[in-house]
Amino acid sequence: MQKLYFEPAWDRTIAPADREKMMTLFQQQTKQLDSGVHFSFLWNARNYKDEQLITVLIHNCEETPLRLHNTAIAYYEQGKQLANAKFSLPFEIAGNTSMPWTFIFSKANETTDDPQFMIGI
Repeated sequence: MQKLYFEPAWDRTIAPADREKMMTLFQQQTKQLDSGVHFSFLWNARNYKDEQLITVLIHNCEETPLRLHNTAIAYYEQGKQLANAKFSLPFEIAGNTSMPWTFIFSKANETTDDPQFMIGI
């Protein structure tokens, strides 16, 4: 059974309305997911450096932990790729676990590698 996990820094700082949105999306999405790894878009923003911040729920629907290390992830809007960058998470995501994360797409981590995962809206 899939469980929702908040990394400790998120757990301490997330706004109640954002937590509720994540919990609702988690409950809706996990009914439709089978095996594999899936990214559910939550929201996007731009920071003062004009970097694209994409917040998602990462669903690891596998039994084994998920480690993202130097992994190419693409961001799409309406079928058009807007960004493609490499990311490493500082931890593993346990099997059968979903958690929120914000990916920061910047010039520094852009790549032309084929993406292993895609985030789309």
